[in-house]
Amino acid sequence: MFRILLVMLSIVFSSATFSLSLNQQRTLYSDARSLQEQNNWQQADEKLQMLPDYPLTYLLQYQSLKNNFSVSDKEKISAFIIKNKQYKISNKLQREYMFYLAGQQSWQAFLDFYPALPRSTKLKCFHFQAKMSQNKHDQIWPDVKKVWLSGYSQPNACDSVFKYYLTQKKVSQSLIWQRFQLAHRSNKKALMKYLITLMDADNKELAGQLYKLNQSPQKLSRSSLFTSHDHASYPFLKDMLKRLARSDINLAIQTYQIYDSKVPFVFSDEIELKKYFASRVLIKNKQGLLPWVDKTLPSLGSEKLIAQRIRYAIKYNNWPDIENWINQLPQEAIHSPTWLYWQARVLEEKEQFAQANKLYQKIAGERKYYGFLAAQKLGLTYQLNAQIVEPEVTSLRYVQKQLDHIEELYFHQYMNLVKREWESLLKGRDIDVQRQLGLYAFDKGWPHLSVLASIRSKSWDAINIRFPEVKPELFSENANKFQVPTSYIYAITRQESSFDQFANSPVGATGYMQLMPATAKETARKIGLKEYKKKAQLTESEINVALGTAYFDSLLKRYKGNRILATAAYNAGPNRVDRWKKNKKGRDNKALSMDSWVETIPYKETRRYVKNVLAYNVIYQHIQQQPMEFFNEKELGATY
Repeated sequence: MFRILLVMLSIVFSSATFSLSLNQQRTLYSDARSLQEQNNWQQADEKLQMLPDYPLTYLLQYQSLKNNFSVSDKEKISAFIIKNKQYKISNKLQREYMFYLAGQQSWQAFLDFYPALPRSTKLKCFHFQAKMSQNKHDQIWPDVKKVWLSGYSQPNACDSVFKYYLTQKKVSQSLIWQRFQLAHRSNKKALMKYLITLMDADNKELAGQLYKLNQSPQKLSRSSLFTSHDHASYPFLKDMLKRLARSDINLAIQTYQIYDSKVPFVFSDEIELKKYFASRVLIKNKQGLLPWVDKTLPSLGSEKLIAQRIRYAIKYNNWPDIENWINQLPQEAIHSPTWLYWQARVLEEKEQFAQANKLYQKIAGERKYYGFLAAQKLGLTYQLNAQIVEPEVTSLRYVQKQLDHIEELYFHQYMNLVKREWESLLKGRDIDVQRQLGLYAFDKGWPHLSVLASIRSKSWDAINIRFPEVKPELFSENANKFQVPTSYIYAITRQESSFDQFANSPVGATGYMQLMPATAKETARKIGLKEYKKKAQLTESEINVALGTAYFDSLLKRYKGNRILATAAYNAGPNRVDRWKKNKKGRDNKALSMDSWVETIPYKETRRYVKNVLAYNVIYQHIQQQPMEFFNEKELGATY
């Protein structure tokens, strides 16, 4: 009777859970998640049982498994991974359980759970420890050797493994020397010093000399260590010359020539070093070495260096050099929008305006920085070449389950998982499906995912999914408050984060407009935004857009309304832009035009950033049905 009652109750319970609405399931999920965060696992598991079909139930199961690991859990963990292999979290649980087993030194369980060699270096070394516990030293030696041969310090988990093979002399003097060479290439001084302690007397003396010379590369030309290709120290010469070039390019070239006359470099090393030297000369503006660069450059076969040389000529208004070096580019590059534009500018300087206009005409239809610039010069309408992605009712029915899953991740703000699962969904789909997914994201109000879909499908003309108009009231309110065009704030945000509200850069820039915490704090103080208290608030769209717009407005004021300088400063910082403005070394009295200054911004990232923001502004003007203007007359006539 009791068993019958239990069955009846389970049937009633199942029926009740089956009839839960989506909102009820979301509430139950949030309650269970909160209980887990409070370490109330029993009540959390009770809630979990009420959500058998909710798309995110597996995340509650993951947390329950993770926080209650035991050595005997192998079957449960494996079953979860197999059942949820389509989700990224299963790989995470697998790694975490392996680390747990390693921490317990349950080596047999470790190998039973994951017998193959892991990808992670740290887990590899735990794998080695597990194998060593079974006396499989010879079996794993080839893989241990690969991990040993690294120019970087390896995880602590590798220490006991390396110690064993060093004691057994399997890590030979030759392998120690090879790793010393790799550490030297990576300039990892602490690792180099450690490896010297492992060497025999002869190697130790030579390595010590190389270490000291690495500390003082200016003494390289007087060294007697590099007299033959066959000498053990010779492979270190190339890296030392590069290191010297970073501090003294003149001495580096002189030293290179001294060694090349005695023991000629092999062709590949010669080309590599000359490319490096040429780039350093141009970056450091060593005008006395320019004849050497111009003589050497044609033999190096480097389009990148020729482009660098063209920009150097642009920086000094040297139009004959601009023309000369453009003509030495590969044919495909010569006909790119960038260099067609500069060929036209050369013709303008020669007062050959008709020929210049023909070249401008070739690129005026491009939806790019130089296309818009050429169109403005010719007085033509800017060409957007827009294509609108239209909905196809049945195209996404096969991925609806994945979309429902992502929607629930979005609802509960698992933003890192949202991006990973979205990328997984896009991967391998045909272009039409990727575009429809972009439109789906756009309609759902997931602007960042919409942009990602346009990028993965290479739908450069799909304006509606590539340039979404996000939270119009928020952006226009702040733009109007600081008297900055809404289209321009959209353009900055599109370039900064692609409208990823939770974006976080490696250096700590956060949110829509990628604000650094110190910048946000100072800007909040200046505008009296007392609601801003901590960095975590930068993921709140209202605060981020308010502070980002205010900061850009402050840059505009600093540069007297100059959008180009303000935009460059938003990316690279105002101190750098101030230095670039002042750097007129070797330039004639003629100031740089606006387009020349943009093309010679020292940082490639900032140069690209400024061009993109200016072009995106025109696109957003079009989207907002505003009059389209690339540059105003004052900006076109400005000099730097």
